[in-house]
Amino acid sequence: QAPHPAVMDDVEGAFEETPRSHRDEVDVEEDLYPYCIVWTPIPGCTWCFPFIGHMGIGTADGQVMEFMGFGATKAPKGGLSFGPVCRYVQLRKDRVRRGTWDDAIHKAMAQATGRPHGGCISNCHSFVADCLHEMRYCGIPCWNWLSYLLAVWVFICGHFTTCPRTTVYLV
Repeated sequence: QAPHPAVMDDVEGAFEETPRSHRDEVDVEEDLYPYCIVWTPIPGCTWCFPFIGHMGIGTADGQVMEFMGFGATKAPKGGLSFGPVCRYVQLRKDRVRRGTWDDAIHKAMAQATGRPHGGCISNCHSFVADCLHEMRYCGIPCWNWLSYLLAVWVFICGHFTTCPRTTVYLV
């Protein structure tokens, strides 16, 4: 059987080639979350406030991008910088109203370059909101004003990944 064609080329080292067979399907074992907002707990903070955690966004191929300060990057293998992805919400690519999903992520990553982490402002939530803002997801032109609603959205509508990863959330 012939190898699957690559979905996208490597752009400035941020994206890697991923086989087309992974497209649109979440693959927890391979840490591929296409068109998803992903979330992991932050030890201490999440224990006190269960909706607070670290989030990132999945490209069309499922690679996760995150903001940790001074720029957005590809998340480390195995999840996000604070731990494995525990929850996710898969969004619909047909709701992108401007450009493409990945173009919007690239643009938001470029805007985040050199931007320091600001705690309650300029953080992972605002990066994901900037991505949604750039693509005008669902026709909403002001996602960057709604960044903390993303946490509520993932908390209420998010799917848990696996039982072992979920125990990280509860412990």
